[in-house]
Amino acid sequence: MKLLRSLFLLPLLSALLLGAAAARDFIHPGGLHTQADFDRMKAKVAAKEHPWIDGWEALIRDRKSASDYRAAPHPHMGSRQRAQDDATAAYLNALRWVISGEKAHAECAVRILNGWASTVKEVPRGTDQPGLSGIPIGSFALAAEVLRTYPGWSAADQEKFKRLLLEYFYPVCHDFLVRHNGASDSNYWANWDTCNMRAVLAIGVFCDDRAKFDEAVDYFKNGRGMGSLKNAVPFLYPGGLGQWQESGRDQAHAMGGMGLLVEMCQVAWNQGLDLFGHDDNRLLAGGEYTAQYTLWKGVPYTYYTNSSRANQYYISRNYQGRLAASHFELLYNHYVVRQKLKAPHVQLFAEFRRPEPGEVDVFGYGTLTYTLDAAASPLATSPPPVPRELRAEPGIDRIDLKWSPSGAYSAHGYEVSRATSRNGPYTSIYSTNNWTTPAYTDTAVEAGKTYHYTIAALNNAGKSESSAPVSAEPAKGGPLPSAFKSVSTEGITFSEAAGRSFVVPGTGRDIDGSFAGLPVEGDFDLTARLIGWRGPVGLMGIVVREEGNKSPLAAAMTLGEIGGRQARFRARDDKGKTATKAGNDYTWLPVWFRIQRDGDDFTAWQSPDGIEWFEVGKSTVKLPRTALAGLLVSTGGNPPGTKKEDAPQGLFDHVTIERKLPSPPAAPTALKATATNNGNPSSNGVMTLVWKNAPNSGQAGIKVEASLNGSPFYEIADLPADATRFENTGLKDPAALRYRIRAYHRGGYSAYSSVAP
Repeated sequence: MKLLRSLFLLPLLSALLLGAAAARDFIHPGGLHTQADFDRMKAKVAAKEHPWIDGWEALIRDRKSASDYRAAPHPHMGSRQRAQDDATAAYLNALRWVISGEKAHAECAVRILNGWASTVKEVPRGTDQPGLSGIPIGSFALAAEVLRTYPGWSAADQEKFKRLLLEYFYPVCHDFLVRHNGASDSNYWANWDTCNMRAVLAIGVFCDDRAKFDEAVDYFKNGRGMGSLKNAVPFLYPGGLGQWQESGRDQAHAMGGMGLLVEMCQVAWNQGLDLFGHDDNRLLAGGEYTAQYTLWKGVPYTYYTNSSRANQYYISRNYQGRLAASHFELLYNHYVVRQKLKAPHVQLFAEFRRPEPGEVDVFGYGTLTYTLDAAASPLATSPPPVPRELRAEPGIDRIDLKWSPSGAYSAHGYEVSRATSRNGPYTSIYSTNNWTTPAYTDTAVEAGKTYHYTIAALNNAGKSESSAPVSAEPAKGGPLPSAFKSVSTEGITFSEAAGRSFVVPGTGRDIDGSFAGLPVEGDFDLTARLIGWRGPVGLMGIVVREEGNKSPLAAAMTLGEIGGRQARFRARDDKGKTATKAGNDYTWLPVWFRIQRDGDDFTAWQSPDGIEWFEVGKSTVKLPRTALAGLLVSTGGNPPGTKKEDAPQGLFDHVTIERKLPSPPAAPTALKATATNNGNPSSNGVMTLVWKNAPNSGQAGIKVEASLNGSPFYEIADLPADATRFENTGLKDPAALRYRIRAYHRGGYSAYSSVAP
């Protein structure tokens, strides 16, 4: 009986095993898109349905989608940027063939892929390789998966391309993930790992290599490097936010690394594996976080560092507001449209970019390729609201403009217009459709001349009306007041504008460069904002030093060195030795520095906004009771955004020397919030806030925070010191928001007001 039962079970067991093996066969096409996706795109474009047709029209305008594109294959890859261009051109041309049936585009893609397969003779090497070569390698594999059904790409040529991927391209990706070029696993940023993970996964799909596919999946879940999901999103917060690993570095790299990981998850999804949902949708938390910050709203932040001591005390403002990221249609359509999850900022970002363009490291064009439901993905139909709270602050040969997006978050850019008469005519001097940043600095101005400005908001539906005008007169730099002293240079210019402004020409090296400041007796706090530099500046910052001596005792807080981004606290003793303590590793202008003296003890601080301060370090320097306190600029570097032929200069404002920092201001009171449509029933809702400021508080401004449907509060507006009213405009559901406000100055934040409504 047992034998009969065993014989009976054998066919059943064999069938189950065969079924399991079949279930593990790869789906083709099954890279970023399946056949069902291609059928949808083709049908929607043929029918000229929105928003697919809008995405298609954007695609065919891309030069890399042209059928006469010419690739430049290289025996060991050479430039990974040029390789990425070629891979993108292959993908876009293959996509155009799938949707339109135009054979010329398929033939272009074939030429590109065959050219690379015939030319590459060794594993890629060169700058950032192994490492960032994973970006074009993954893109080549994904382009090949789109093209694999084209009859004109022969089986022999496809096999040759597979050999390229397996013998030359895969080894360099695998090597980086395993060895990280001999460095520690946390040495590299997330985008270095994510590009190689995406590449290995895509190679596995196109080459029907399950081991490589599984290798990438395992790294996504358990990898030691910074691209694995738990390391790419290291900190989670209430309200569905997850801090991206590169958030303290800059937002361009944060977006790039995330886009590569999102594409990897899409490939896995098309192969029946849900990486999007791994670890309770952790990737979505990272997407919400980066989107919310890019839309110029506040986010929480946790200090981050790695094995290279890349200290990051606060979230980077470098590239904040930059919309050049083309993976949000994919995030939105998967999580919100398909999975029915809430992701309000991912959704807003996708709406901003629609129809989504292509991008550098990811393919983009998600409005065409990932839109699932037209009703869920509308195009903008009305211009954004008028920008509010425009203000102008003059400095030496500059005027800084700031305004509030007023909470509407439907503008993907702004136009700045200027006139020499308040009544105009106004001429556009700056316009962008790719930044949400509510600020602009006008340096094409003449001292003593009054300028008038208006701001208009932009989106794909048009332009708002212009804001009410503001006026300012740039200051003319003059000589230092008689109480000031300068060392090592002449030509320093000074103005009382913008809280005391200075332009300091650079001389000398390191902390023995130019100096401008005051002799100060006793204990004090020295604070300054570094706003810019010109020419070959080595270091700039603030310093407390003894008078005289070739190498004086000194305590200095400086910016410069590697890429002009290293913040350092330097203390030099009486033996001429300088001790250095690292500040923020990725410090970008503008930045605030502070040195506090307490006897012989000096403490250095830095801040992104002059409100919240982060301690860099402490040192003991036995300086005389009366020391020079002021500004430092030296030569010898080539910081970003400068020209070597320009004379070196450091630009400063808001320079103060105080015996004691002021206490934080008192909190605003009597906050009230009232919903209205401003007399226009067809407009979106408006929430009007009013409050009272504490008398004689000396506050420098007011921050407005909002909470959506009970989520944590986040900053939505930064208002002038005398503001007592704010209109949050363009709201779809005003009742979903609660508000609180607080005042601030250089001594810190006040307590919060009560919550309204």
